Amino acid sequence: MSAIRAKLVARARRHPLFVISALLGAGALLCWAGYRGTLYYEARSHYRAAQELVERREWKSALEHLDEAQRLAPDRPANHLLAARAERRLENLDRAKRHLDTCERLQGGETQPVKVERALLRVHQGDLAGAEEFLRACIQQDDPDAVEILDILAAALEINYRDAEAQRCLDDLLQRRPEHFDALVRRGRTAKSMGWFQDAVAYYEKALAVRPDVDSVRLALAEIQVVLGHFDPARKHFEQLRERQPRNPSVLFGLARCAAGAGANEQALTLFNQLLAANPDDWMVLTERGWLAVQLDRPRDGEVDLRRADSLAPPHVPPTHLVNCLRLLGKADEARKYQEKVDRIQTDNKRAAELGGLIREKTPDDPEPRYELGRILLRQGKARDAVHWFETALAKAPAHRKTHEALAEFYQSVRAVERAEHHRRVLQGLSASAPN
Repeated sequence: MSAIRAKLVARARRHPLFVISALLGAGALLCWAGYRGTLYYEARSHYRAAQELVERREWKSALEHLDEAQRLAPDRPANHLLAARAERRLENLDRAKRHLDTCERLQGGETQPVKVERALLRVHQGDLAGAEEFLRACIQQDDPDAVEILDILAAALEINYRDAEAQRCLDDLLQRRPEHFDALVRRGRTAKSMGWFQDAVAYYEKALAVRPDVDSVRLALAEIQVVLGHFDPARKHFEQLRERQPRNPSVLFGLARCAAGAGANEQALTLFNQLLAANPDDWMVLTERGWLAVQLDRPRDGEVDLRRADSLAPPHVPPTHLVNCLRLLGKADEARKYQEKVDRIQTDNKRAAELGGLIREKTPDDPEPRYELGRILLRQGKARDAVHWFETALAKAPAHRKTHEALAEFYQSVRAVERAEHHRRVLQGLSASAPN
């Protein structure tokens, strides 16, 4: 060792420039390594910050950090995979796909996380059927992305009116993440839609325990408590909301209903009058004020409000209070006419529930119940939901004549002439191809 050191010292004495060059080279190498290390550390810091923001569902802020991470480390696949998720959540689906393509190219193939993300992207694009089986298999295999899969799958199932299945996904998600705020809110919403109001209250309360600052959840909870007749706890929520939203009509309406339910009739009447002064065509307020008048033994005043409410209400709202008011006034014939309307709406609601179960459990590929459900929803004034079920009927049976007829008639009624004409052309083609 000493001999080598001696040779180097001797060489350095003979060639001082060699020493300077070696030192400069070593210094440059150290600087380059330090620079690369700094870039790597900064990129990792931005990536970790983006991960935390994605967990908090702050997608835009996450993308800001991921942009920096990609600038500092453009060839790191994890950056692109997480960016794809954030872009998908923001419904920037083309950008999400580009990130997945880049990630796959950098990794030299499609890994399982990329496959999952592509399947979730298909769900966002409306292709639940094409991705559901794969995603459910991933959940059964306890995929690391199971929470994200369950979250997206539950939302898609809810959109497709498969509330019972959405609830099962949400229950699985909440077993894994009991304080998942959005899952708790959706679990409450699906329970409400299925008429399980006590369950809805429980889940909304859990959601508020996680994030007590979310007024929309507090409002939903208070409104259900009014339906259940729990006026005191509902009033406390409405009063808390009123401190932050003093002019919110929904809050004032809730307070008025609580006052009426608790027997504070004058307070309720004052609030109803205040709301109608601002919006004379609010059918819900007219209904409540009219029924309050009936309860105060002023059925003639109530009749005026209840008739107007019925003329303004959506077609799926039964005029039950108006029937009772007319009976009190001795107007039996008119009461009978409106009772027929109540019975028709209630029959439609019952049949719609039956059809939902039939579609989910017994005849999922039969277009007929989907068509019938679409017709009911159209009668109830729920055009968007009706079109959804008509379209799913055609997805099951593209030549289903009655569905094309219904869509042609609907689109013509809303002056969507080109769409109406499309369905007429399909009907003409079906007639031409039919055997004589």
